[in-house]
Amino acid sequence: MSSAEIFYSFFQKEPSMTTSAHGRVNLIGEHTDYNNGFVLPSLIPQSIEVSINLRDDDKIIGISSEFGELRSLTSSSNDGSWLDFVRGAIYFCQKISPSIKGIEVAVSSTIPSGSGLSSSAALEIALLRAITKLKDISIHSQEMAKIGQKIEHQFVGTQCGIMDQMASACGTFGQAVFLDCENLQTESMPVFSDHSFVIIHSGSTRKLSHGKYNERKNETLKASEILEIPSLRHATIDQLIKIEDPIIKKRAKHIVSENDRVLKAVLCLEKDDPISFGELMNSSHQSMRDDYEISSEELNQVVDSANKNGALGARLTGAGFGGCVVLLTTNNELTSVSKSILEECPQAYLVTTISKELNS
Repeated sequence: MSSAEIFYSFFQKEPSMTTSAHGRVNLIGEHTDYNNGFVLPSLIPQSIEVSINLRDDDKIIGISSEFGELRSLTSSSNDGSWLDFVRGAIYFCQKISPSIKGIEVAVSSTIPSGSGLSSSAALEIALLRAITKLKDISIHSQEMAKIGQKIEHQFVGTQCGIMDQMASACGTFGQAVFLDCENLQTESMPVFSDHSFVIIHSGSTRKLSHGKYNERKNETLKASEILEIPSLRHATIDQLIKIEDPIIKKRAKHIVSENDRVLKAVLCLEKDDPISFGELMNSSHQSMRDDYEISSEELNQVVDSANKNGALGARLTGAGFGGCVVLLTTNNELTSVSKSILEECPQAYLVTTISKELNS
């Protein structure tokens, strides 16, 4: 059911506004965004849709196709439910338009939750689009992404970077977004012709605020302090010799090397070199598995199967600790590679594909 249908069924009236926002797959550049580094995401067809009606009191009444009915107040403390996203969106929109009070909201989603495909950011952007459009508030996409990140930090508890919100708010289908997370400059880049990025869910999910995400961020902040630099964006591999703690050094090594891989991947897109791009994906996964330690048995199994069965490269995508793998293959081999992986990894399933031909 669409969010509008869910809204009507639950509230017995039509919504005042319906909007949506898409998820994203990160092709390369993991955990670099909160270190002011480089990332290369792309939109996926799956999206989150919200239908809303604003209230004259401070009540929040929500119904979700996945998580059911919840009720709260705009002034209530965060409780770990999906209404924290709604409460955050209301809070920041009230700063622009103080007349905003409570809300009725229905949510439908085709993005698998806990998949590393940015369902959280899509919900944030969809909510902000709905409220601002209904109240005729004009906000630039980049500013909307910044507000979405603040919702994540202050209301959800995940100290994420800006990539997910920027991709969801500013992305274009069939293209990658080369994002510099220090100055938020973006460049849209067409993906390879006659090739596809295939997203396969490993079968295991994760919850960031209860996992190791914030721990990894703190470890990289510690590395920056040791090196006396603003962020690891400004570090070089040679500088890491100054870090004595072996764990902190490994974390920093991943960030520095991953930034370099993103820059090389951008050159691969410019030169139409999918083979080298695939090699960078493999190196990225090895770094996340060994240095950043955010992979899982299920993710590694899918990556290994992809490479064994003819993919040009494969890596976990998203924050890790579960979720999805993205792989690169020729369009001619897309079906056979995907079929072989799913046969060898029975817990896994195909989510979607990204290509110039299919998503333009």
